[in-house]
Amino acid sequence: MTVQQGVWAVRRLAFDVYMAFCLLTVVGGWVTAPLFSWCFFGDWRFWRHARTELGMWLHGYGFIGRLIRWENAGFMFSVPLVAQPFRAPNRAVVQLNPSWEHGSSCGSCSRCCDKISCPVLDKATGLCTGYDSFFWRYYNCGRFPSEQREINFYDCPKWVMRPQPIGDRVAVSGRPAGVDSGEDVLQMD
Repeated sequence: MTVQQGVWAVRRLAFDVYMAFCLLTVVGGWVTAPLFSWCFFGDWRFWRHARTELGMWLHGYGFIGRLIRWENAGFMFSVPLVAQPFRAPNRAVVQLNPSWEHGSSCGSCSRCCDKISCPVLDKATGLCTGYDSFFWRYYNCGRFPSEQREINFYDCPKWVMRPQPIGDRVAVSGRPAGVDSGEDVLQMD
């Protein structure tokens, strides 16, 4: 593990501990509202996001329930502690679907956010209010999609996996053919 990977791991662990504190104490997120707001919105001005933050608190408990029941949500936390944060998907692994008409934009599609009832999605504008925040970059939003099962789970019409040559075979999932677990084969520098 490199020093940089250690920094990424410490940041993720600190965030996980902070989220556990917020959910277990019930009021932890309110007492530390500026930090909570910065983590999810990239904005220390917590009062601008107060209504959304209440929804996030309730959403957090629902998400824990899904993970406990393992309703196809386990892969959503499959980002390794030492993984590099991403602002966009790894274009060495995925490409725009040739039939996608909106260029690099998601257009009016918000299937991924709707599927998990994400409280950070602004229903009026259809935009993510947490775009490029700490959570966005360090967890799944910024790197979506990174594997085929994410595209399948969200029924995402924008992305397709880029075929990857692996010896004399081609893997479409970003992993060597026949490998179902472990870290992605290709990582951004």
